[in-house]
Amino acid sequence: MKMLFNRIKAISPILYYFSLGYLALFLMLVMLAQFDHRQLSGVNLWLKPGKFALSIALYCLTWPLYLQFLPFKLLGRRFANFTVFAMSFEMIAIVSQAARGQMSHYNISSTYNALVFSLMGVVIVAQTLFALYVGFTFFKVKALSLSPALLWAIRLGIIVSCIFALEGGIMASRLSHAVGVPDGGPGLPLLNWSRIAGDLRIAHFIGMHALQILPLFVILSGIKNSRPVLIFALLYFALVSLLLYNAMLGRPLF
Repeated sequence: MKMLFNRIKAISPILYYFSLGYLALFLMLVMLAQFDHRQLSGVNLWLKPGKFALSIALYCLTWPLYLQFLPFKLLGRRFANFTVFAMSFEMIAIVSQAARGQMSHYNISSTYNALVFSLMGVVIVAQTLFALYVGFTFFKVKALSLSPALLWAIRLGIIVSCIFALEGGIMASRLSHAVGVPDGGPGLPLLNWSRIAGDLRIAHFIGMHALQILPLFVILSGIKNSRPVLIFALLYFALVSLLLYNAMLGRPLF
């Protein structure tokens, strides 16, 4: 693990230290939740910022492992810098709104809240489109320092992740992640996914983690040929699409 973190640090110091900062922020938010018991949508209001801090840390620790194979170093640095800016903006908005006792997402109850929500959407869409551009740039990379299987896993992991990241636009247009009931009903522990209705966050979450899961499939299986990766990626995409379809019908996961 230490070698892995040292490698990430060497590839992209800015993403490395940014990730460590967000891991520390996650721990701080967990501790804060023990003292501040205010709730939003039926759960502690610090739960959402904590989950976002952990997710952003994982996201930013993942990217350097892929950027090391990108020969376009200036593009990689610009992407890393913009990612730090975008994720900082998102986190400041989420934490500051939580501190005010306000929802950060789908909140148009005042001019200020609507502005915050709108700007969050603009920034995260820009970051996602930048990531998608980097993903397509990997099609210019030759399988010299990595296997064809891993190269395809990186390409498709980025693309599938971005597709389901942009699924957030469906939730934004509906001003809700629940389908069939208002947000805030009974949910699964920690994840808080609805147990009584469709929840668009499920496909959003699982789809975005294609960024890690597809390359991990290659690493853990030891495959070298690209065909199994293409099949796995297609099945993964189909599964997450079914989860989205199921949620749109208003059906819970379980």
